[in-house]
Amino acid sequence: MKHDKEQVLKIIREYFKDQNDISTVYLFGSVAKGRTTSHSDVDIAVLFVPGLSLFQRFERRLELANDLADRLKKKVDLVDLAEADLFFIHQVMLHKEIVLDKDIERRVSFEVEKRRNYFDRKYFYDLYHRQALKRLGEKGRK
Repeated sequence: MKHDKEQVLKIIREYFKDQNDISTVYLFGSVAKGRTTSHSDVDIAVLFVPGLSLFQRFERRLELANDLADRLKKKVDLVDLAEADLFFIHQVMLHKEIVLDKDIERRVSFEVEKRRNYFDRKYFYDLYHRQALKRLGEKGRK
């Protein structure tokens, strides 16, 4: 089933409004950018409320992704931002759409902390990427 961005947002918002263990929901990826194809999945990132164990968050993440896939009739990739890589979090923050925000203070605090951490390490990310591209270029000339 094909959904436009507004339909997807409405379904996600409606689904998460009563999920008491979720504080913030982000949409990112091709749907957020409005560049979907028939093969596009729906990329969602969540911040859980404090106090849940890693195992509880893992189980809920699977449950939430399956429920949403049933509702959207599309594959859903749901990420627990508390467990995501810093570079990945930065990419989500650049291209996100906030779908639901039940705890603005928690969200802003999380985003500020992760952005600070990212920019503290940005030099090393850039260095790594330059070296990786250089190695790829050298392999391409062989």
